[in-house]
Amino acid sequence: MHNQTTQNLTMLVGRIMLAAMMFWTGYGRLMSYASIHNYVNDWGVPHEFKPLIILWEVGAGLLLLLGAYTRPAALAAALFCVVSGFVVHLHDGDEVQLIDFMKNMALTGGFLYVSVCGAGDWSLGKKYNLKWS
Repeated sequence: MHNQTTQNLTMLVGRIMLAAMMFWTGYGRLMSYASIHNYVNDWGVPHEFKPLIILWEVGAGLLLLLGAYTRPAALAAALFCVVSGFVVHLHDGDEVQLIDFMKNMALTGGFLYVSVCGAGDWSLGKKYNLKWS
């Protein structure tokens, strides 16, 4: 049996690990903003969507990290992983992209889990009641 402290610590660590994936990917895109133009176009995504992609990743990552508006942020991150998985990583015969696709689906599972369970007691959402009902 887990006590409350162990449960909250585990939820915090899990949230940090999931948030890191989203935040650092978005932050990396922001820092290399000019160079991702062709990369985004290779996906078939118009370059006008680059700011939205970056905001989606960084925003969801920060909200998850802080535990603020965690459930909608986790759903947004799950949706991002599914869309990017199918648009970017699902290609016939490319084993490396298939591994990335499966990584996105695994992340989606983690984000869905957070969307159901919430951030836990060690979060700004709990402390300041930051949630959407």
